[in-house]
Amino acid sequence: MKALQLIFRYIKYFFTAKSKHSAQAPFLYELITKVIDKRTDDTTCQSIETLRKELCKSEREIQITDFGAGSTINNSKTRKVKDVAKNSAKNAKFGKLLYRIIQFYKPKNILELGTSLGISTSYLAKANSNSQVFTFEGCPETAKIAQENFDKQNIKNTSITLGDFNITLADKLKEIETVDLAFIDGNHQEKPTIAYFEECLKYANNNTIFIFDDIHWSEGMENAWNYIKAHPKTTLTIDLFFVGIVFIKSELSKEDFTIRF
Repeated sequence: MKALQLIFRYIKYFFTAKSKHSAQAPFLYELITKVIDKRTDDTTCQSIETLRKELCKSEREIQITDFGAGSTINNSKTRKVKDVAKNSAKNAKFGKLLYRIIQFYKPKNILELGTSLGISTSYLAKANSNSQVFTFEGCPETAKIAQENFDKQNIKNTSITLGDFNITLADKLKEIETVDLAFIDGNHQEKPTIAYFEECLKYANNNTIFIFDDIHWSEGMENAWNYIKAHPKTTLTIDLFFVGIVFIKSELSKEDFTIRF
């Protein structure tokens, strides 16, 4: 039933989404043409995708600790790494989008809620070695594999904060002090998503970018997305169906765009 609802939401998105030619504002047009519509397949991205393929074949079993909404595909507490890799990590298309966003806007302090096996984190970290990625994970065994993957790729600009986001996020934000980009990909529920947004806003600046995963995953996530779009601090939002991008730049007009991706 949930899968059917998602299909209906995607059909609605597909027929309402616009092309880059509908963008008149220079900032939005530049975002679409130089970041969203651009294609990336450099050696860095290829190496991350090679890692993904290895993880998708791994028979290693781990115990899952989940503080969020959980998986709609496999609710078992013991899972094979290959199943986590196939079902939890953002696919290459969206990984490369994160990579391009980091390369183009060059945020210094990057926050990620939901490390999983570290695939998306790798895209965030390797896009700009001068940035610092603070990634949060609730599951100790998943985080352990993620760190192994960072070590394997010689990623030095990433640190994992382990535990329930509701407990760890506020303290870590006080330590970080400033967030330039936040990728929120954990606990896919309405109230926690809104709470994470509100908490991160306290440490945001005019150029901070928010990226939300699975904004149409459920009615609750759509409610959260609508709340974020209507928030007084939010100016420009981009709906790409599977992810939503939010800018809070005060000089931009308040607009919501649905772009085909």
